[in-house]
Amino acid sequence: MIVGMIESIATLLALQDKDQRMRTLRHELDALPEEKAAKQRLIAAAAGRLELSKHRAKEIEVAKKALEVEASAKRDQIARYKNQQLQTRKNEEFSALAHEIATAEKAVSDVEDRELVLMEEAEALRPEIAAAEQAHREDKSKLESQIAVLAEKSVNLAARIADLEAARTTAAAGVDEDLLDRYSRLFATKNGLAVVALEHDVCTGCHMKVTTQTAVELRGGKSIVACPQCGRILHEPA
Repeated sequence: MIVGMIESIATLLALQDKDQRMRTLRHELDALPEEKAAKQRLIAAAAGRLELSKHRAKEIEVAKKALEVEASAKRDQIARYKNQQLQTRKNEEFSALAHEIATAEKAVSDVEDRELVLMEEAEALRPEIAAAEQAHREDKSKLESQIAVLAEKSVNLAARIADLEAARTTAAAGVDEDLLDRYSRLFATKNGLAVVALEHDVCTGCHMKVTTQTAVELRGGKSIVACPQCGRILHEPA
């Protein structure tokens, strides 16, 4: 009987080791999609920063073209006013046209000033965009490599879990069905610690001291003994 109990406890400890490793591996596997998503968000963020710089450059080009059209229209207007000046013989009309010409020329000057500001901004943006493109390429390449590593890790983890599951099935085949069910429920509810050592009459699962009777029963090795406080299955340390 004692030998049978020792073998049962040894088998449960072996199962627990496999179950703990599987639980750890499954947690790692479950975390991989979020890790991948986080890296994809970083790629998207880098692309977004690059796009912002490029978008501003496009806005500047559009604004410059609009100013060019505006300046061209004002210059055409000035040419018409000057042509009308040549044709008029009235001093009042000549003066009025001169005022319009001056106003239009001032508008052209203002437009040219705004064009200059945009050109300076565009010039300053060029190295910024080049740096953003380089950073994006490097970040994307690095992150895509990391994503590939995660994919490989996922495959490896799944394979290791499958191997452990097969080994667990083999190990569990000789365990009493009721005892296995009891162990499984404890493993699920006791944070992966269903079978724990009794050290100095203290349960290493809940860290509570057990009764003398419980300690004696465990050392007798005639039955499966549980901690009276937490219900975990107890074993004597090796």
